[in-house]
This record gives sequence, C-alpha cells and structure tokens, in this order.
Amino acid sequence: MQLFQHFDLPKLFLLLPFFGVCSSYSQCSPQVGLPPSNSFFATGPISSDGTSGSSTDQNWTVAVDSINGTYNTAYIMVPSPAGYYQALGSQWISTSPSGNQSQNHNYFFKIDFNLPCTNPCGKNFNNNGTFCLSLDLFADNSIYEIYVNGVAQSPNLGGIIPAYPLYNGMAEYASGITTVSLCNNWKAGPNTLIIEVTSSPPVIGFLAQPSSVVPQNISNFLVATICQGQVYQLGNQSFSKTGYFIDTISQTPGCDSMVELNLTVKPSSLTTINQSVCQGQSYLGHNISGTYLDTFPASNGCDSIRIINLDVQANPNPDLGNITNFCIGDSLVLSPGQFSSYLWQDGSTQDHFVVKTPGTYNVTVSNACSSASKSVTITSKKCFINFPNAFTPNNDGKNDFFLVLTQFQLQDYDLSIFNRWGQKLFETRDQYKGWDGTFNGIAQDTGAYVWYCSFKNSTSTSFMKGTVILVR
Repeated sequence: MQLFQHFDLPKLFLLLPFFGVCSSYSQCSPQVGLPPSNSFFATGPISSDGTSGSSTDQNWTVAVDSINGTYNTAYIMVPSPAGYYQALGSQWISTSPSGNQSQNHNYFFKIDFNLPCTNPCGKNFNNNGTFCLSLDLFADNSIYEIYVNGVAQSPNLGGIIPAYPLYNGMAEYASGITTVSLCNNWKAGPNTLIIEVTSSPPVIGFLAQPSSVVPQNISNFLVATICQGQVYQLGNQSFSKTGYFIDTISQTPGCDSMVELNLTVKPSSLTTINQSVCQGQSYLGHNISGTYLDTFPASNGCDSIRIINLDVQANPNPDLGNITNFCIGDSLVLSPGQFSSYLWQDGSTQDHFVVKTPGTYNVTVSNACSSASKSVTITSKKCFINFPNAFTPNNDGKNDFFLVLTQFQLQDYDLSIFNRWGQKLFETRDQYKGWDGTFNGIAQDTGAYVWYCSFKNSTSTSFMKGTVILVR
C-alpha cells in the first residue's frame, strides 16, 4: 500500500493495466511474435552452400547418463557412418566427431530457445497447442524419452516412445524413424527440449530434422486440377477424386484457416505390361530385367503412361556346389537352384537330392527357355565331434571363439555355457556360432567355465559336457 500513497486515483487506474502486463510477460520477449521455425531444431544444420560450416552443433549440447549432468559440445559426425540415414538439411551429431563408444549409456541431447509472450493471433504460448514442434528423429539405438521443460512427453505421444524396433544404421533397421509432434508443456520465455537416447556400442548418434508432414500453402478458396493417379495434399489430408471439399487447417502461428477446395481430376491413360523373355531376346527394345516407364503426351495435358515390367530369364545353369565329400554316417543335400523341372540320375524329380553314399550324381534342369545338365562326384570321409579345452578371445583371428569342431551337419543343436556360480553366460542353437568370452558386452575373467551341449546327427542323439579354460 505504501507504493501508491503519493498517486491520485486517476493515475492509479492508469497504472494497473501496465503492471498486469508486466507480471504476465516478465520472462518473455518480444511480447508478440512467431516461434522459431522447425529448421532451427535440425541437428548439424547444413547452410545454403551445402556445408555445415562448423565441426560442432551451435544449438544442441549433450550429457551422459544423467539429465542433470554436465552438458558438453555436440559434435557433427563428418562423414556419418556408412548406411546411416542421410537428411537434406541436417546431420548426425554425437559426443565426438567419430561417435565411437564402448559401453551402454543414456545420452541426453538438449536445445534451449525462447518463445514470445503471444503469437500474432493473440494466443499465449503458455497454453498447450499454441506451439507445436514437429520433428523426424533418428538415433542409434533408441529414442527413449522426450522432455519439454522437464516434463516427459511419452504420455502425450500415444506409445510411440520408447521407439521400437531400435534404429541401427549398420543393421536391418536402417530405415527406422520416430516422428513426433510436441504441442504440450511449452511456455512463454525460455524453453528446454531434451531427447533421451539409449545406445550400446559401437556408435552413438542422433539426428533431428523438420518433419516431412507439413501443411501446403493455405488459402480460403482453392481451385486445383490434377491428373488421374496423382494426389493433391491439403494439410494432413490427401485428395485424389473430383469434388468439393472443406477443411480446417491450423497454421504454425496458431490461427485456424477454413479452406474450400474445388478439385478436378482429369483422366489419364495408364497401361501396364508384364512381359517375360529369354536371355538373348528383347521386348520393345529392352533386354535387361527391370521396370521401364514410357510417357506419351495427351491433348488434355495429362500424359499417357506405359509401364513395362520386364523379366529376362537366364538360361538354366544348375549349381551343385563345391562340397565333394561328406562325413561317414552323415548326409549331403544337393540343391541345383530354382528351375521349373528336375530330373536326377535315379529318375527322381524333386528340387534337391540327399546323398548318403559315395558316387557320381547328375541332374538335368529346365525352365521356360531351355535345359541344362550338371554332375558331381561325391566321396566320404571319417569325421569326429570335438570341443576345445581352451580358447583365447583376443581378436587375433586365432581361437577367438569356443564352439564345436566338426564337419558333421548337426540337428537340434543346443550349447550352453555357465560360470562357477551356475549363471548362464551364453546359449546358441547354431553350431557355427561360438562364445566370444563376454556376458552382456562385458569381457569375462580368465578361468574355467562349464559347458553342456546336446545335438543329433543322421544316426543318433548325443549329449556332451565339459569345461573350457578362457585365457586372456
């Protein structure tokens, strides 16, 4: 009350609105404006000349194993590892230029930025939905959680994080992507976005790019024409039929727009030809397997398209392999390849032949083009089933794995390895896969380990056990 004792009543009424505005926007500047564009959040952004211009990311930092840990410089991985997804406007970042790591860790990639008090439509950035950040995310291995100003976003994202299957640029999930739209928990003034990544050796990497799902240009009235087979994209909807459509689209500043679309789809001609020829022949000038697209102009502006799916079949060439002997008591399967018919030396017509005795074997195969024959002489030899009593997993290419030593083709194979406390360290059902002396990525100590193995060959079922010495 002492603050106002020297003011008369009219001045007091003039000052009250001013103080109300200050208290609401004391942490934000400017009062009215737009949020950063989505490209601001791209990792290792690429400049207009096609280069990054720096070896470090100017916006993102990274901490290891704790969201409250020390955040250090995020380095741009140049070049990124072979096989990794390549974005147009962003690059992979990591804790070092190489991105190499040796243990499992959680990594926290952070970016700080400011939002104005309100957007041009008068919506306060403290309100959910005023600012929506749409990003495509990649990480070797997994996007585990996303935090907006310290608030976990997985409850708002419909179960898409943690992201499974894991992204691994060097393996089968190279096309993995996590697309998110973050519309909650932002505030006017300073903001923090943190992406938590879980990663195992050998590489940690993270990439963010603006989402490819963005609205088209907005207009109250749209008249458009497309050709049959094309799609007109309006906001998050796709249209491919003639008609009149009405849609409401939320633009980035937060102002909704009512769009009226009058779409005309003009007819076009599409012809698909599936054709097979034999090696040495051609079809419409083409003699290599593949899909060929020919376009012919039409009077309505929509081209006539002819698609040729050409399959050039090779003349048959059976392959009986390069194995010419087998273990006594075992068997050998001859598989010449995929053809339309088979005729073996004994008159059988299956696509394979099981050899149980030494001798000469031959097959004649046919496809739509011609026929061909191949023969092979098979001998037998005496074989044994052994396990080594020691191995040295030092990556010198010699005796690095503990596995069965035999030329028998074993069935129902099961090998398990235990430490002295009875803890199972390794198990495999593949006779060609061995133990490398690690458990959960951690090298085990020198010492004795117990192994058990069961298997079948063509004559009997066997069980073996023993100990093996791991030497480092």
